[in-house]
Amino acid sequence: MLPPPPGFSAILAGLAYGFRVAAGQIRAGDPADHPQDAAAVWDALWASWLISLIIGIPLLGIWGSLAGLLSFMVITLVIALLYPVISYYALSWLGLQQRFPAFIVTMTWINNFRELLVLVIVLFFARMPAQNLLLILTPITFWMLWAFWRGAAQSLRASGWTGLLMLALLIVVHLMAYVMMAISQAPNI
Repeated sequence: MLPPPPGFSAILAGLAYGFRVAAGQIRAGDPADHPQDAAAVWDALWASWLISLIIGIPLLGIWGSLAGLLSFMVITLVIALLYPVISYYALSWLGLQQRFPAFIVTMTWINNFRELLVLVIVLFFARMPAQNLLLILTPITFWMLWAFWRGAAQSLRASGWTGLLMLALLIVVHLMAYVMMAISQAPNI
């Protein structure tokens, strides 16, 4: 049975965990810093889906159509589950499936933190010319790439090369997700 969505305090704790891992303050995948069990996996995935909905619905302006809203909800759910499912099979292939809960909790909370950070920056600097906004977002992009790489390697207790492989997989899955989103929201021709 599917557990209920996490409470607000659990989401805040997860976002704080994502920030602390991204900032290098703690070691990723350590159960002393954040739970790494099945319930924590579901909390992270629920939060990922809810954050995507909260960000996407107002920005895309799709609340005017019930069909558009339902389509967006389904697509964001598929996207929220796509990387966990694909990465589980990749980790099984690598013989690291026992580290999956710690890995996916870490990667999902870093991603949730990244989504909210970028949203706040874009909204705060919305009136700034695009090239100036890119000057702000470029270092954040490199920081987040480093955070994902570090989080993957540490949570898997594996080499930096394994972390790099999982980062590459994350980038490919996110690109697939953006294409899926663009196709699902494109007007019918």
